[in-house]
Amino acid sequence: MTYCVYTDKETLDPSPEHILPLSLGGHDDFVIYVDRKFNNDIGSRVDGKLANDFIILFERDRTGAVGHSKKHPIPTVKNAKLTDGTPVQVKFGKDGLSLFDLRVRKNIERTDSRAHRVQCNNIKIDIDIDLMFVAKVALAAGYYAYGDDFVKNVQTDEFRKIMNFDKQNLPTESFARVYSRFHEPEEGDDMFHILKMMTEIGSCSSVILAPSSETFGVAVSILGNFLGFISVPCKSSNLVNDGDYKYGHCIYIQNEQVKRFSLDYIRLKLLNQLEQQC
Repeated sequence: MTYCVYTDKETLDPSPEHILPLSLGGHDDFVIYVDRKFNNDIGSRVDGKLANDFIILFERDRTGAVGHSKKHPIPTVKNAKLTDGTPVQVKFGKDGLSLFDLRVRKNIERTDSRAHRVQCNNIKIDIDIDLMFVAKVALAAGYYAYGDDFVKNVQTDEFRKIMNFDKQNLPTESFARVYSRFHEPEEGDDMFHILKMMTEIGSCSSVILAPSSETFGVAVSILGNFLGFISVPCKSSNLVNDGDYKYGHCIYIQNEQVKRFSLDYIRLKLLNQLEQQC
């Protein structure tokens, strides 16, 4: 029997789970074991959806972040039109814009006068998927770093409410505090800004675990860009935060390695960086 932090139950069918998917800058060494069936479902609903987010695709294209399929991602709009009404497919590759005429099935040269203006339709961005993903990562990374102590002392159900977000059955009460790339933080929330900078300091995908006296905060970046932050109640005095991981954990997937640092170490490194810029 293996404990699954996503379901908060034991499972007879565990499978390895990339805490950050390979398609979003993850690594084969940054994994835990979870229930296979639940993982397959949540992976397609959350991980897959975020990996194909139109904005995220630009970063995946830029960094060459591929998943198990090894297919290079390119932001693509399949339903677009030229000014003369010609239906086209548009690819926003890092090497430039390319247009494909859907009527005659051939590429349109950029020198073609019709290609100077394109109308793109049906670009959809789900503003909820960010926090669903951050909550999922929070559960996995928290368990990765703290083991059973994470489940015993952190109100992990608050993360599960967000991960399993159902617009038809919203929880009536939540004690979580959340920010995403689409939300403005509260005025004077300095800790949020510090954690955001910590996620981006490595220009890679990262997870910051930051327990305080009464809360457990998790900040996540994808391919160098802040994605979201969630904080839930906890009894942090019962979490082991000493030695190399004083005050929390900072995990970076950088140069094809999993790099793990103390939150205090990254805080000092960030402070030195800011002082050099002044």
